[in-house]
Amino acid sequence: MEDSKQGVGSSECENTVALNGDVVEYVIAAPVDEREAERLDTVGTEHVNKGEASYVLIDLKKSTQFSSAARKRWVKFLQNPKIKRAAIFGGNVFVRTLASFVMAASKGDNIKFFSNRDDAMKWLKG
Repeated sequence: MEDSKQGVGSSECENTVALNGDVVEYVIAAPVDEREAERLDTVGTEHVNKGEASYVLIDLKKSTQFSSAARKRWVKFLQNPKIKRAAIFGGNVFVRTLASFVMAASKGDNIKFFSNRDDAMKWLKG
């Protein structure tokens, strides 16, 4: 997996973005405010627009919160027509609810939520 700009902080509580083959993988482990959402969006969009990635995998297992501005950025990012599929997995009830709002606002049938990474990856590549 090739890292692409990691978040600030300890490895246990930082958000990361990495290119893994043709998948942009996000691990959201710290709160996402507008500034952090911009960073995450910029890195992911760069990979997608360059044709390096067609799929997005978002790990919310350690996520705690997303600001309203962050959710708006995620919606815009997930509407990118170059993204074939996006899979989101993990998270507590609160975070899953926020993710469902993002998914609904994105208005795409190419975004699904899963309980675990394995199922998410199978669907992405299926």
